[in-house]
Amino acid sequence: HVDIHRGLFASKNTTAATTAATNNSNNINWYDQLLSNVRWHRVKYKSSRFQKECTTPCYTAFYGGRAEYSPYIAIPQWFQPLIDEVNSHLGDHVQFNAFLLRLYFDGNDEIAWHTDGRTFLGEKPIIASLSLGCKATFEMRRMTNVWPCVNGGNNISSSNSTGNTKVAAAAAGVDASTPIQSFTLHDGDLLVMRGNTQKHWHHRVPKEKGRGVRLNINFRYVMPGQDAERGQMTYYKYMVFGDVPIDQEPLSWTYDEIVSRKGGIMNFVQKGVKCHDSKREQQQLATRKRKESSSCDSTNTTSSSGSSNEMDIQRYLACEQSVDREVFVSLPRDIREELVSQWKSLQNQQQSTTNTISTLLSSSNSKRNESIQHFASRKKTKKNKGTIDSFFVKKR
Repeated sequence: HVDIHRGLFASKNTTAATTAATNNSNNINWYDQLLSNVRWHRVKYKSSRFQKECTTPCYTAFYGGRAEYSPYIAIPQWFQPLIDEVNSHLGDHVQFNAFLLRLYFDGNDEIAWHTDGRTFLGEKPIIASLSLGCKATFEMRRMTNVWPCVNGGNNISSSNSTGNTKVAAAAAGVDASTPIQSFTLHDGDLLVMRGNTQKHWHHRVPKEKGRGVRLNINFRYVMPGQDAERGQMTYYKYMVFGDVPIDQEPLSWTYDEIVSRKGGIMNFVQKGVKCHDSKREQQQLATRKRKESSSCDSTNTTSSSGSSNEMDIQRYLACEQSVDREVFVSLPRDIREELVSQWKSLQNQQQSTTNTISTLLSSSNSKRNESIQHFASRKKTKKNKGTIDSFFVKKR
């Protein structure tokens, strides 16, 4: 059983975000909150299953679980209002205490086929999954056996189950008779899996060329019991510590530090990295950019002192065609403002230089005209004098 609550926590300045604002009592931009406050891990560990060194395929973090077990990272104060809002939306009977956070920086980040089912989560766990930022594909495949997941790779699926792949799919526990279910999750969408979903289905977020920054928060409830301590330790191993001892500080980075490691935010924005759009949406975006571009020259002359931040952003996006709109709006607010501020400063410098050159040219032209007029006047005077002198000479 799967439900998708569309645009519930939309963070971008879109119609969906405006509509969803009534549901968000605190009106908090959770996309910006997470990128500003979370320290992310790229966990490394030796897989006992594959007998090799592995690295998680996206950036991760983890909060909560049961405080009586170790390791345990307390839920930050700034994060609690989001938990309260999700609980409130789903009903008082739903409670969460464990939170898996994932940062998909670009289309190369992914999570392979898996089930969220665990004994310490209960017989029929409720799993809530919140998407923020650029949209992404979420796929589900029906399984005849979710444990063990013989092959978590992306090549064994019901969509390509012909010939030998049917044998491979059956060996991996895939129900080849049921097509893969595919959903597009947008900014602010809350997907909820209930009932026997984890017993019969795997899910994944595949790699997608051109996908921009996406965040995912996975809400779970760790139940008390014999297996809970082991389960919680497993979460922290694969989301935070890896093979680093829990009494040591694991490597972590802020979002800004990750961007810096990737080559800088301007480099990232201008590489043409886009959120995953349909062809129709891409055409609409291209049309809108052309319209904005045509008005760029006229808006360029508007005084910046009288423009709002939103107007400055629109001018920036209209004039800087190398910057992708979808990637830009997915950036944290302070970075967006810094980019626009730098652009305005450069525009002012260029305008100042243009005005100076115009003034110099105008002054030069004026002096040149004065010289020409003065020369012409002197030549005319000399000519007149010669004519008068000749007149008197003739008279004598």
